[in-house]
Amino acid sequence: MAKTGKPRGTLRQKLGHAAIMAFFCGMWLVPYRLRNRWVGACLRGVLGRLLGYRKRVMDNLDLIYPDMPQDQKLKIADQVLDNAGRTFTENMFPAQFHAQNPEIKLHGAGLEAVLKAHKDGRPIMFYSGHFGNHEAFRAALFKHGIKVGGMVRRMANPYFDVQYKRMLDINGRGGPVFEADRYGTLAMLKSLKTGAALVLLLDLAVGHGITVHFMGRRVYCSVTAANFALKAKALFVPYFSMRNRDGDSFSVEIGAPIEHSDAETMTREATKSLEERVHADPGNWFWIHRRWKYRPPSE
Repeated sequence: MAKTGKPRGTLRQKLGHAAIMAFFCGMWLVPYRLRNRWVGACLRGVLGRLLGYRKRVMDNLDLIYPDMPQDQKLKIADQVLDNAGRTFTENMFPAQFHAQNPEIKLHGAGLEAVLKAHKDGRPIMFYSGHFGNHEAFRAALFKHGIKVGGMVRRMANPYFDVQYKRMLDINGRGGPVFEADRYGTLAMLKSLKTGAALVLLLDLAVGHGITVHFMGRRVYCSVTAANFALKAKALFVPYFSMRNRDGDSFSVEIGAPIEHSDAETMTREATKSLEERVHADPGNWFWIHRRWKYRPPSE
């Protein structure tokens, strides 16, 4: 499980963390939905430009949709940045997030299979990408008694890294969280084999793995999620945690489970399901990520 002990970092990192936490302590005084909308607007506006996020989103949209009209790309970029700002703020206040979202819609072709697997004590290996807010998915599943855990990458600032991992517990409503390293990987597989419900996201840039086509471009993709499902005999199922058009509410779809075959075949099928969802609702996907950073040599 990811460690959340006393962090050690530079004075600059400590001061940076203190500044962030002071900001959010002040934001606590602002009504929940107004706070989220304000931070979303900041990232959609000047802050997004200063951080370079808007340019990164537009560069990715130009890469994948070269023929799309510019005004449509700008609209998608606005949705992406607004969602990113709201998500970051929502996740800083997990108790409020749950209290303000008591009726998250949970549906989909795979929902009954997930509930049955949980009832039978069968492991569940969820997979997804960075859509909407991932915490809406965990909140919706918790209402059915399912605590979902997963794996996280260590953040550059060790002080905020500890804070972030504590938040992932969502006041005891989250499952175990593991560090993205060799020991964390082994611990995660062990936990899955005992019947846990865990998730891995497949849309992060990686410099190794199998070559897949994602949004018309060849990239590397890890087969870890599929391998875990095979080794633990776990249900391998997608979910899509989407922000609704009102910007405040969510809808969580559990897709149809992928049948067990081999890790490469399952990973390609999983990647295709993510690709279809991005095309269907591009403003809900996190285009800020450098998903196409690493390209196979032949491209």
